[in-house]
Amino acid sequence: MPKLPDAQNTPLRRDDEVVKKLGEEAPVGLASATKRSGLRPHFEGYELGLVTVAMVLSFALLALPRPSVPMTLPLPRVNHAEAHRSAIQERALAARAEAERLPFEVRAVGEALRHFGRSSARGDDTGHDQEDIRARVKTVLAANQAPLLLRLRAVQTQYFFAALRQFEQDGKTNTELDELGGAFVAHARRSGWFDSAGKLLPDEATLRVLFRVRWADLIGKRAVFPFSPSLNEWRIYYRFLLDHPEHTSDAADAAGERAADTARLRIATALGAKDPDYPTDMAQGYLLYRLGDAGAAATAYRRQLGKFPTGPYALLAQNYLIYTLQSVGSE
Repeated sequence: MPKLPDAQNTPLRRDDEVVKKLGEEAPVGLASATKRSGLRPHFEGYELGLVTVAMVLSFALLALPRPSVPMTLPLPRVNHAEAHRSAIQERALAARAEAERLPFEVRAVGEALRHFGRSSARGDDTGHDQEDIRARVKTVLAANQAPLLLRLRAVQTQYFFAALRQFEQDGKTNTELDELGGAFVAHARRSGWFDSAGKLLPDEATLRVLFRVRWADLIGKRAVFPFSPSLNEWRIYYRFLLDHPEHTSDAADAAGERAADTARLRIATALGAKDPDYPTDMAQGYLLYRLGDAGAAATAYRRQLGKFPTGPYALLAQNYLIYTLQSVGSE
């Protein structure tokens, strides 16, 4: 048998005839592709490049100021974890007040607050009641018993919540709710703070702050530590009121909306005085525009841009400023 060649040691060689024949029989498409192969690498992936360029141009156009109708009412940022911790601390104070009997002077403040609530719920004159509350508080503070007043507030807050739950179940006010909340239910109804099922719109954190603000007002210590609300509590308070302003008009038409926006303007201004992070001018611009004063709105947006030329509201403020200035020019 003839010896077969060793494939590993056999040198490779070019067969000119075979190469020539293959070249003659190659498909037209393959030949054309071979001719174009020199330019193809330069254009590979061009579709992705076009998409990228289009996206960059789109974002660039979006970043350019253009007139826009004012549509943004900024709301304060609430720290919900802080609110939760505050609720836990207050429940602990309430438990301590239940376990350890409060001294007579502190309980006298509680009784005076309840008397004020009854008078307020009935629509009676409360001037003398409020004077009595503050006189009794003065006595407690003179005895260095401010922490005990915080316990009193905590336990009354828990009783207020229980009275509200009872009210939501049977739809009827009760003595405890009148004494601790005064005219709260009537005020909430007038302000639209109940849903169609008769449930209150404010959540527990908001109700807690609403009660604290009223309590601090009644004892005359709304701006005095430790009775004044914290910054986070003020944010909770004003955020709710911006969403659900206290009504000064029962009208459900344009007049009612105007009254609500007028109230929101006061609320936003008050919030800005307490919260340095709140974009007050941005809120005022929006509300002034809704109230029909495009010139004042433009001035507010100018103030916003003067204080914060960059940041999350910068582009919106520019867009709204252009629109309000055009509105003033067209008048």
